[in-house]
Amino acid sequence: MTDSSIHPDLPPKPQPPVDYDCCGGGCADCELRIYLRELARWQKQARQLGVALDD
Repeated sequence: MTDSSIHPDLPPKPQPPVDYDCCGGGCADCELRIYLRELARWQKQARQLGVALDD
């Protein structure tokens, strides 16, 4: 099921970074932090649209 089939106004769910996206150098804006921030934003938007989230 795609995100647009869940709700037409919900953008695609952010995809987690793959292992090689992170250099392991402790960057201030690490790929994992960016993903978690985007995921939280997506989850908030989904809740505002009344979409039930499994994760």
